[in-house]
Amino acid sequence: MNQRPETQKSADTRKWRTDQLLSMAARVVERRKDQALAALGLTHAAVIALEGLADGPMNQEQLARRIGVQSQSLGKVLGRLEESGLVTRTKDVNDRRQFVVSLTESGTAALATAHEIERDALPEDLEGWTSLHHDLARILAAFQVPGRS
Repeated sequence: MNQRPETQKSADTRKWRTDQLLSMAARVVERRKDQALAALGLTHAAVIALEGLADGPMNQEQLARRIGVQSQSLGKVLGRLEESGLVTRTKDVNDRRQFVVSLTESGTAALATAHEIERDALPEDLEGWTSLHHDLARILAAFQVPGRS
């Protein structure tokens, strides 16, 4: 008896450990979002940076802590966002070694559009998976991931 390809894949993943499934699911979701966001010239990582700035300006170190990434990695993303006119970086008047990062009007608009694009890129019923949502929140809390509670 021949199994359909999607059935075969499901059968194979039953042997995976939970952490392997979690890692693969995260990569699949991020890849799907990146593909959908490409039309906007954004990546999922860029959207996370824009989201971190939605409540107001802050310096790069603060933003990195807020979204749980390394400042050096964030610097590359911010450079691309600045080139696209979605954020500005200006010298901090209190600490000339720091830059204050702010969303521009275009950045705010791009963030709103990105949210719609990301939502449309995923299965419609994903938000209805409340037990999965709860379990993922528990995992993040167990590892005390900043900005992801």
